Amino acid sequence: MTVTQPRQQKHESHDHDLKEIHEDVPPDFYDTSLKNNLIQRYWHGRRFEEVAKLATKVKGRLLDVGCDGGTLTEKVAANAQPEQVVGVDISAKSLGYTITKRPQFDLAVGDAEDLPFQDGTFEAIFCSEVMEHLERPDKMLGEVKRCLSPDGYAVVMVPAETPLFKFLWFFWTKFGKGKVWDHAHVQDFGGQELDRVVEKAGFRVLKDKRFLLGMIRALKLTPA
Repeated sequence: MTVTQPRQQKHESHDHDLKEIHEDVPPDFYDTSLKNNLIQRYWHGRRFEEVAKLATKVKGRLLDVGCDGGTLTEKVAANAQPEQVVGVDISAKSLGYTITKRPQFDLAVGDAEDLPFQDGTFEAIFCSEVMEHLERPDKMLGEVKRCLSPDGYAVVMVPAETPLFKFLWFFWTKFGKGKVWDHAHVQDFGGQELDRVVEKAGFRVLKDKRFLLGMIRALKLTPA
């Protein structure tokens, strides 16, 4: 397992804001939630299960953008069975945790909008609930397409921003343990917004899944 430090970033103020958000979230947040909280075990477990179902086998490398502590990375890698698993995250603290729990992964500190990899490096790229935290999710999708092999696939997952989700999210971030995520969402992918940015980035939708009462949406994509 290796941890690669970031190359020179182009958006230092944006990186700083994202780092502040992530530093407030414990790196073992998902592992602990799955073990100790019944509601979160169902919520996160269902999210991870549905995304993992979209992971089909690949012969080469798999990348998880915004891998955090590696909980989801581990699940999608088990299904995809790639030769190499790589995780990238803006938080070095999260990657430090991943080192101790999942030493088989290769890790890199980096910005999702400026991925530190060469063109066509990966056969599969996952990005789970990252886009809603970014100022330029369209740029991130452009980077995913650049780093993806022409015959590879990408999977993105975002909140669908339904009225029910917004209601639950308000109470979760104001009064529950989700306070660490307050103000973390800077994009709204309700309606057709996700379809628009995906098409603009040059992707074709292979599968479109909605689950958890339609509150979460996941797309499996391939270059158009």
